[in-house]
Amino acid sequence: MRTGEDISLKLLKTLFIPIRAIPFMESSIIFQGISEKIGPVSLLVKGYKRPSSKLRGEIDILSVSHVLFYPKSTREVHTVREAKMIENYPNIYKNYNTLQECLKIGKILLHTTPRVSASSFFQLYRGLLKEVNRIDGVCKRSLYFGMLVKLLHLHGVFPKLDECVRCKSKKVAYISLKARGPLCPKCAKAYDDTLPYTPKMAQELFFLLSRDFSEISRFKPSSNTEDLIRQMTEIHITMDDENEVEKGSF
Repeated sequence: MRTGEDISLKLLKTLFIPIRAIPFMESSIIFQGISEKIGPVSLLVKGYKRPSSKLRGEIDILSVSHVLFYPKSTREVHTVREAKMIENYPNIYKNYNTLQECLKIGKILLHTTPRVSASSFFQLYRGLLKEVNRIDGVCKRSLYFGMLVKLLHLHGVFPKLDECVRCKSKKVAYISLKARGPLCPKCAKAYDDTLPYTPKMAQELFFLLSRDFSEISRFKPSSNTEDLIRQMTEIHITMDDENEVEKGSF
């Protein structure tokens, strides 16, 4: 062993959902994705493209696999020793827009999932993929926005929407990105980016937060609630290579 090489003594076994596939050398692939135990991780599968590879087909984009590797703190990419696919979601690939929406959420997770609570983020994403696959590969608007609300909650930044962020008045009527939250009519006059805020929007937000994906898939949030979720996401979830969550898909 070379001096200074940091090799873990413990082989890590974890569930893994790949989100990106990057060709490496002639026959290998680096999969970037979310693991249940340590969050975002990059895994090298040597010889993946070879027909004789035992790992070929055991890891694939937007599927769930058991993977084994030695995590090394001195490396950003870890080599997969074993892999076994346990779930795949073929219906997601029936619709290009659905595939892109699921990958978009995955990219948000790649940039924002904390290691300390990786399991919660992993299981949330897994639940979304299962539901999209169950309903024949349609990523409905409600599922997308429900996922964002649940991510905000997991990050611990789901804002209080029942009082003005400036004066603490309970007479909330607007919400502002610049103010970073709800505003009463008086305080709203100081901002030029306000959106109307109603009790219905609050009800819809908490429905998306508290219900499972099967119920959310049958729900249709209002456009005002969707705009509000976008604003909260832009405030609280930042991405390294994208300034904000993309808006154009819907």
